Formats: sequence, C-alpha cells, structure tokens
Amino acid sequence: MHPTSPHLAHTTRGAQSAIDAALTQPPPASDDRDRHLLDLADAAGAGGQALALLEQIDLARLSAHDRISHLRQVTACAAWFEAFQTIATAAVSGPASGWPEDAVDAQVRSELADAGADGLTEVEQAALSTHVRDESWEVRERAIALEVSLATRVSPRTAARRVESARLLLEQLPRAVGESWTGRWGYGHLRVTEKELLDVPAPLREQVLDDVIAYADTDHPRRLSERLRKSLARRDAAGMAARTRERSRRRAVSVWNLSDGQSRLAFTGPYEVVNQANRHLGELAHARKAMVRAHDPQSLCSVDSLRFDAAMTGIRRLHAGLVDAAAVGSPTPGSSPAADARVDERVDEWAVPRAGTTGSRPREQATIIIDVATALHLAQEPGFVPGYGWVPAPIAREILADSASWQRWLLDDSSRELIDAGARRYRPGRALRDLVAGRDVTCTADTCTRPASEAQVDHAIDFDGANTTPGNVHVVCGPDHLAVTAGHFIIDSDDEGRAVWISAGSGHTYPSHVEPLHERCEPPPG
Repeated sequence: MHPTSPHLAHTTRGAQSAIDAALTQPPPASDDRDRHLLDLADAAGAGGQALALLEQIDLARLSAHDRISHLRQVTACAAWFEAFQTIATAAVSGPASGWPEDAVDAQVRSELADAGADGLTEVEQAALSTHVRDESWEVRERAIALEVSLATRVSPRTAARRVESARLLLEQLPRAVGESWTGRWGYGHLRVTEKELLDVPAPLREQVLDDVIAYADTDHPRRLSERLRKSLARRDAAGMAARTRERSRRRAVSVWNLSDGQSRLAFTGPYEVVNQANRHLGELAHARKAMVRAHDPQSLCSVDSLRFDAAMTGIRRLHAGLVDAAAVGSPTPGSSPAADARVDERVDEWAVPRAGTTGSRPREQATIIIDVATALHLAQEPGFVPGYGWVPAPIAREILADSASWQRWLLDDSSRELIDAGARRYRPGRALRDLVAGRDVTCTADTCTRPASEAQVDHAIDFDGANTTPGNVHVVCGPDHLAVTAGHFIIDSDDEGRAVWISAGSGHTYPSHVEPLHERCEPPPG
C-alpha cells in the first residue's frame, strides 16, 4: 500500500467538507463574504482566477439563488478548462503537418540509406520510400496515443480520439476553441461543431461559424447542431443535398455490451424509415399493454419492455420464415406434416389493434415545413423536418412532393412569427395546436428537445375566457408540465411573446430561445 501524503489527506478532507456543504439546506440569504467572492469570480470571467475564487466559497452559506449563479460560473470555467485540455493535448501530439513531417522525412532518409536504396531503381525507391513513410507515421501516431493514454489514464483508443479532436479543433476550428476559452461553449458544443464541420471546406466553415457564434450565449449543444445544419443547408444546399442522398443508402446495425448482462442494439438508416419503425413499435406496445391490463389489472409491464418484446418477436419471426422457406423441398430429417401444422397453429400474441393517443396535444406534426418561395423553386431556404431538423432546399422539395396534402400557415412579415388563430375556448382547436407546434417546434423549457408532437399545449396565464391565443399558449412536454403543475416553475411571457420559465425555488428566469423557423429571404451567398 502507498502511504497517504499529508497534502493528499488535506485535499480529501477539503473535498468532503465541500460535499457536506453542498448537501446542506440553503439559507434564506447568502453570507456577505461568500456573496462577495461570487461577485469577484463573475467579474474575473472564465479561467483559473475565477476557479480559485469559487473554490473558497462555502456552499453551505449560499442561498438557493446564488447556488444557481455559482453553478453557472463553475460550468463556464469547465468550458474554459475543456479548451485548456484540448490545447495541452495538441501541444503533446503536435500538428498533423509541418515540423512532424520534417522529422518523419529525416527518419525515412535514414532508413533508406541503411537499406541501401541507392542500388534500387527509381520506381523501387519511390515504393520503398512510401512504405517507410507510412510505417513511420503509423508508429509515431501509435506512440503519441499510447503516451497520452498512459499520462491521462484513459484507453489508447480514447487517447487517439482526443489527439485527433485536438488537432482538428486547433488547426481547423480555432474559433470554436476560442468560444470554449471564454466559457460559452463546453464539451458538448465542441463535439457538435467538430462533427458537423469535419468535412466542410475552410471558407464555408468560416461563414457557418459567423452564423452561429452570435448565439453562443444561449445555444445548448442540440440547438447549436440544428443551427449549424440550417446554416449549411442555406449556404451549401446542393452539396448538403448530395451528401444526404449518398448517405441515405447507408444501413448499419450496431451492438454495445452493457453492465449486468445487458446489451444495446442500434439501427442506423434513413430518418423516416427508422422513425416509422419506432412509431409502429410504440403503437404495438401500447395496444399490447392495454390487452395485458384487461386480463391482469395488476400487471406491471412497461411500454419500453413491450417495445423490446415486439422488436425481438418481429426479428425472430423473420428468421423463422427464412428458415422455413429454405426447408421447402428439402425436408429436415425427422420432420412431419403434423409438426409443421403445429407451428402454423401458434397463437399470435402480437395480433393487437392499433393504439390510440389521448391528451390535448398535436397528434401529428408536418412532414416538412417549407416556405412557399422555396417550394416553387424561387428561393433556396432550408426546410425543417419536425423531430429531425434542417434539410437543404432540394431535399425539402422532394419530401414535399411525396406529401399527401399541404397546410398553409401565414407568417408576420416583420417578426416572422406564425399569425394568430382564435382565442375564446379553453382547449386550443386543431388549427391553433398545429400552429403552436410549428412555432415552438419543441417543449419551451429551453434545453428540452422533446418534439411538439410528443408534448401538450398549455396556457402561460390561466384561461380567462378569451386568452387561448398563440401569445398565451405554448408547447410543454408531460414531465416538464408536471414540474409546473407541482409549483416548481411558473411560465410567463416576455415582451417579445417568448415563453419564460421562472424557478420558484431559486428565482432565476430561463427564457425560451426558439428562433422563427423561416427568416427573411436573403440574396444567395457569394
């Protein structure tokens, strides 16, 4: 056993003290000293100085309101530290080109000389040089990943990913690292930016970053991803459409082993195909649950477990059908017509009716939301697929062409908000539900991404007989609605008509930053 150093013991005691403080009930008002430290940390901005100040704060003496402020500042410092770690990783690995190439070239020349390459033909020298260079790079990269792995105590595979990510961010996306350094973009933001802009040409990448960085203070990673895709769809409609069509042919099934004897199976394919299968599984599970409850009211079967059972049953049936088809004309030794008949007589436990849905919610969302000018090939604005996100104009028009019917919505020309649609009954009509779903897109709790099709329409200000209007109703998902009903949050509207969530516990306000789906058409870039 390694003896515990005095410094480590002191650090451990400090961590336990902070844990104990965090778990105490907050006082009505913060201690003056700790509140002053919080103000100093806020003034210092994200970075080491702010962290040093935040570490001195006794959480037990912060009010509920100031604990939220403390969390926000710690989160900003965590984003700064993410940039710091990325830079430190790149400093160890070196760039993807430049001086490492010089070192590899020197090694190649040395190895060629040792191998007596002067006696080879020019073609043989070139082939040997390429082989030695590739091998030298591979060994170098493996050694870097291994050392990062050993130094940071992660797997070599994770270390290799971190090295690759650090190089990409510093060499091709330094502005993203800059946003992280200021505390505005954290780990999730960097990963989203890296993923969406990985194969985008440099000039286009800079234009897209110009579009999204203006919203860095309010965008969470999911919204940043949507904004990046929207910008790409507008600025590179043809290229994005080509990539979408090419990737639509890809199919994959992946499996991950989990703890406690569990595994996860994931299907990757075209959005509509996968989501349609998901909807079918949901309908089967709800209907099956109703039938089980009818026979056994005490049954505790969950919808998720029934969805799994439905999927596995379908796969087994498909496999059994293929086996039976292969056996036709080639009977298995020992089989008999009676045995085959018994297979056909099996009861189909999944022969259930379609499940219905209840509640005051939009039961369906549009297949595609697209402006008229783009639909008529007069503009190239992106289209929005509810539940998925932005697609380029050519793909939007293809989806629209496959739609069985269209519904017209009108926009205010200045605000680009959807226009009013009736006010005098408590339950919103179908037209108003559809309008609000198209406007809010998701639950209006700012970081909730549950689509409007899975949410409810609720009044911000209680119904007074004449306020069932777009300005007073909004989309809120079931779980978040329960938090409102229980009194943990109050929902209000700001001067711009946006939903604002107010915490009853801390007093902090959280505006919904949903942007209008369709902005004013601008002249084509370039």
